Amino acid sequence: MLRNINISTKLVAGSMIFSMIVAVAFIFILFTINNTSDISQQQQSQVESQVEAIKNQDHLLLQMHVELKKIALANEISEEFRDLRAWLLDLSLSWLNEAEDSADTSLDHLNGLLDQLALADAELANTLRVKNEKLYEVMIEAVDIYVDGNRVKGNAMVAQGRSLVREIDDIILAMQLESEATFEDISRQASAASLTVSVSADKVKAAANEVVDKNAELLLIVVTILIAFMFISGFYSFFMRREVCRPIERLRNTVEHIEQNSDLTARYEGRSADEIGITGIAFNKMMDQFGEIVKQVKSSCQILDKAISQQVDVMKQAKEGVVQQQHSTDQVATAINEMAATVQEVAVHTQRAKDSTEGVKQAADQGRQEVDTSVASTLVLSDLIKEANQVILQVEQDSSAIGGVLDVIRGISEQTNLLALNAAIEAARAGESGRGFAVVADEVRTLAQRTQESTEEIDTMIHKLQSGSHQAVELMSKGTEDAQSAAQQANKTGGALQEIEHRVNEVNDLNVQIATSAEEQSAVADEINRNVVNISDSCAQTSQAMEQTVEASENLMTLSQELDSLVQQFKV
Repeated sequence: MLRNINISTKLVAGSMIFSMIVAVAFIFILFTINNTSDISQQQQSQVESQVEAIKNQDHLLLQMHVELKKIALANEISEEFRDLRAWLLDLSLSWLNEAEDSADTSLDHLNGLLDQLALADAELANTLRVKNEKLYEVMIEAVDIYVDGNRVKGNAMVAQGRSLVREIDDIILAMQLESEATFEDISRQASAASLTVSVSADKVKAAANEVVDKNAELLLIVVTILIAFMFISGFYSFFMRREVCRPIERLRNTVEHIEQNSDLTARYEGRSADEIGITGIAFNKMMDQFGEIVKQVKSSCQILDKAISQQVDVMKQAKEGVVQQQHSTDQVATAINEMAATVQEVAVHTQRAKDSTEGVKQAADQGRQEVDTSVASTLVLSDLIKEANQVILQVEQDSSAIGGVLDVIRGISEQTNLLALNAAIEAARAGESGRGFAVVADEVRTLAQRTQESTEEIDTMIHKLQSGSHQAVELMSKGTEDAQSAAQQANKTGGALQEIEHRVNEVNDLNVQIATSAEEQSAVADEINRNVVNISDSCAQTSQAMEQTVEASENLMTLSQELDSLVQQFKV
């Protein structure tokens, strides 16, 4: 079932699964972090309250320190006042200077302590200073009164001093009690602050322990999620390797096998309906089409090779025929040259009519032989045309190379037509003696015109060669008939030459006319000689064109063999 799902769907499904796992993990982690954050906020609040309590405790400790100093100062003032009181009482009783000096020293010390007290409570310090000064004055005055002997007044002054002592003692005692009460109150507040700090510390410790527990729980969950994620990732990787990588490897192995072994029969074995399976099916279809194309190319190469081989053979035969025709034309030219020489001899040696008649007889006999040779060449050409008629059916698909020869054939046809026209004109000038040549020239001109028309038809219908091959066969058949007709005409010409040979005796009576005609015939022979030379040149050009055609066909056959060797490398 999973193999029928495409790769994109598999990838999207895997991504969605991973995304869901990651989303759930992140949600749980965020939830845990949120709880930890709440605990941290509570812990922060506890720490802030603890800090406030510590600050308050520090302030209370500072106040306690101040109050302790104040209590100590009150105690020192109390002790110093007792000393002052003692020295003043001693002075009132003993009247000694040492007591007065000690009292002065004690008063100075007491004023120094009151200066310190003034920093904390100026009013109280000022009150005590005033009363101490007054006490000192009263007691000194009492001593002076005692010295004066007024004991009653002195006792009164001492009593007043005792009253001031009690007031000062009460003020100092009140100051001590107040300081102690304040110290106790601050101590209680400090104890409460210490308790608050202790409770807050316990709460902070509990919150810290809870945070540690939450972090441990979060770490365990994260490790569990990571292990689960790694397990799922491994399973997904194994699944994707089996579903994606292995099919790709099979497809790659198939392509490498085809590339290394040129084996077009190898196919990809598809096992899934995803993108890779569809690609494999398309690859198999492509290889089927490619195999069919290679088979068709191999078959076409074999057919083309056979056709080109046959074409080369035909071209070689045609080349041999052209060479033979050129040789025959050279013989005709030689015969015409000899005939021209004979005509000149006839014109020069009219008095030697008998010898000239014998020369004409020999020339006629030689002309008959040449005509026989021309008949034989015409028959050979007819046989070649028949063979070409049989081969042209197989050369239909390979005739593209003939296009280059058509221009040459057209030129030869035009030259042949011109030569035939010139021959007809000269035959007309020759009169009865050139009638046979006129007939032949007319037939040659007719053949040249037909050849030119056929060449133009081939040139315009070369792309429809398959449909026009039948017409070409008919034209070749017609050419065969014309060649046979030309052979018959040549036979008739031979008969005419025999008739000329029989009528040599009659020519003796026409020596005068022959002399005149011989001059004209000499000019005609020269013209015919030039035309025959032109025909020989045309045959040479035709032979060269045949050689080029054979060379092109051989090159084409080589290319066909190379293409076939390349195609043979593939196994289909």
